[in-house]
Amino acid sequence: MKHLYLIGVGGVGMAWVADYALRQGWRVSGSDITETALTRRLQGAGAQIYYGSDPTRIPADITEVVINSAITPSSPSYPEVAEAERRGLKIEKRAEWVGKITRQKFTIAVAGTHGKTTTTAMIGWILEKAGLDPTVFVGGQLAEWGNATRIGSGEYLVVEADEFDRSFHRFYPKIAVVLNIDPDHLDYYPGGITEIEHAFKRFLRNLPARTGLVVGYGKDSHIRKIARGFSYKFRWYDESRVWPGLTLRIPGRHNLLNATTAARVAHELGVPQKSIKEALATFPGVGRRFEYLGTWNRVELYDDYGHHPREVAATLQAAAEKFSGQRLTVVFQPHQKARTFHLLKEFGRCFDQHPPDELILAPIYQVAGREEGIAVSSGDIATEIAKNRPAGMVVTVVADNRELKQVVRAASHQSGNLLIMGAGDIRALVDGWRKE
Repeated sequence: MKHLYLIGVGGVGMAWVADYALRQGWRVSGSDITETALTRRLQGAGAQIYYGSDPTRIPADITEVVINSAITPSSPSYPEVAEAERRGLKIEKRAEWVGKITRQKFTIAVAGTHGKTTTTAMIGWILEKAGLDPTVFVGGQLAEWGNATRIGSGEYLVVEADEFDRSFHRFYPKIAVVLNIDPDHLDYYPGGITEIEHAFKRFLRNLPARTGLVVGYGKDSHIRKIARGFSYKFRWYDESRVWPGLTLRIPGRHNLLNATTAARVAHELGVPQKSIKEALATFPGVGRRFEYLGTWNRVELYDDYGHHPREVAATLQAAAEKFSGQRLTVVFQPHQKARTFHLLKEFGRCFDQHPPDELILAPIYQVAGREEGIAVSSGDIATEIAKNRPAGMVVTVVADNRELKQVVRAASHQSGNLLIMGAGDIRALVDGWRKE
């Protein structure tokens, strides 16, 4: 029997591996630095999980090791990687392991700098409601599925294809979705947008030469550029070609485009128009994507994963659409010093079009092993905002999480809506404060 050991098992993408392996009847063990709801769920499903990083706890009968793409030699979990190497165990990154499944199933891979999680979930949701029983690997949790993974018995695999670490080069889809291409992960792509374009073009080369299909946003010049030279079928969409008759439960122009993408993919797979519209009308949204958390003191509380300037701007547009005429306070936790440094001017302008009444800038969430030698702070974002601050928007910069707690709790006592944003631990922090 196979026995997998997953280092960094608490990552959403690692849960794909754990869930799939457990469904095959294999043994799964793993480790992560801290306990989370996800690791507890995996333990309940039969995985043996250790906390911290202790190489001596790696079981003796492990047959293969899978590691999180974010682990580097300076990461806290790296001693376990070194021990696996010492034992001569087979070690694969998560994308390599998932990539083998993409060769076995009819795979739809959803790529793009933004919107991958929601679009992947929408495609999977439509296929499920159409009775096609897909396997779906999503970067966020669907409450109705209970996690970020749906393991089905049908022929289709719908998977989120991440450009970080060039993970999507390991995937071999028959249908590729490219939602957008923007500068991001610039610590990993020092060549900027040109290097990122090359990475996306290399991803497209994994499609079958004669039957490959690409669904892409037609107004993105970077996508049009990388499409040149391929003989695949292309299906383009944009704001002028929104899928007809769509009604959604989730707000925002970006979600209407995401739904159009999902509808086009489902149509290519033969799902009837009526089934597509009915499924999308019931799509509940994905966890941490404009997720409603309930009432806290005097505010209605929402949470969003947005951490790139374009994502922040899109979420604020959705908030303006939903909260028209109501007070809105936004707590934004920048994610990674490298991203903040490289996109500082963009962060200074992303609040312009739909400014909240108050913006609270939390300290930058730092990722161990990837932040050395970068001098930037949330105060630098405030400085950029001040160059063209929207009228009426109050900006508060906090120095540490102790002050953040005081400021956010005070904001929760003002009537209106409170939106927390970021890919770090801002959700966990607020969850803890709400319980006190």
